[in-house]
This record gives sequence, structure tokens and C-alpha cells, in this order.
Amino acid sequence: MSDLVTIRGIVGTEPQLSITPKGVAILKFRVATHERKRDLETGQWVDGPTNWYAVSAFRTLGENSMESLAQGDHVMIFGKLQIREFERADGSRGNSADIEAFSIGHDMRFGTSSFNRIRVDASESDHVQQPSRLSGTEASWQSDEGEAA
Repeated sequence: MSDLVTIRGIVGTEPQLSITPKGVAILKFRVATHERKRDLETGQWVDGPTNWYAVSAFRTLGENSMESLAQGDHVMIFGKLQIREFERADGSRGNSADIEAFSIGHDMRFGTSSFNRIRVDASESDHVQQPSRLSGTEASWQSDEGEAA
């Protein structure tokens, strides 16, 4: 059984990108989530239990995420959740929560991020990156030929 979920968490392992023999990029990493609550008696914030998810991102999402994510980043992930049961070498059984990511982004509550749009022109194989930040109150946008847009 699988369900669509959105989670907010912290990248808990360094993302690892691999390419299948058929040329499909797969990025894998783990994400930790936990709930923070204010203890009513002490007034202090305390962490609740941690949930761990194994995340996989395929093709362009995997490649772009590899360039954008690092261990410790706060992220938002939308994807398909699947709970799997498995057997360990010692014969004991366990469960794994796996997410096939459809969308990944930084959680802006904890910092800023820069977005670089990547376009692949049909006549070119090179990527064209668009400006990602405005300087001051105006942006200096230019087309591929250097003319003002």
C-alpha cells in the first residue's frame, strides 16, 4: 500500500547519486522528522520521538537535488510513502518507511535558498541558467543574446 505524503524534516545522511545501467539517475538519502513540544511544566521546548524515512528521487529531480542538498538541510518532501516489512540477517523482522519523492525543496523557515532554473533548449544540449536573485529593487534580465528582455 502507498499514500501521498508531505513531510518536513532534516536530511540525515549525505545524499548519494547513482546511475543505473539504463542511465537512470537515482538519488538516495535519509530524512529525520520529529515533533517539538513545549513542556507545560517547565516551559522548555523538548523533542519528541524521531521518525526516519528513506527517500529516493529519480531522473532530473535526483540530479538537481544532488546539486542542492547536503546533510543537515531542512527540507520539505512530497511523494509516495510505502511502508515495507523486511527480514534481517538474524531472522528478526523490521519495518521501513520509504518515500519516492515527486518534489523536494528547502524549508524556508530555517534559512534562505537560491533557485537556478535549468532549461534545455531543443537546439542545444547545454543548460541555460536564468538569474536567481534580484539585486536591489530591479533585476537585470537578459536574453541568451545579451539583450535586455
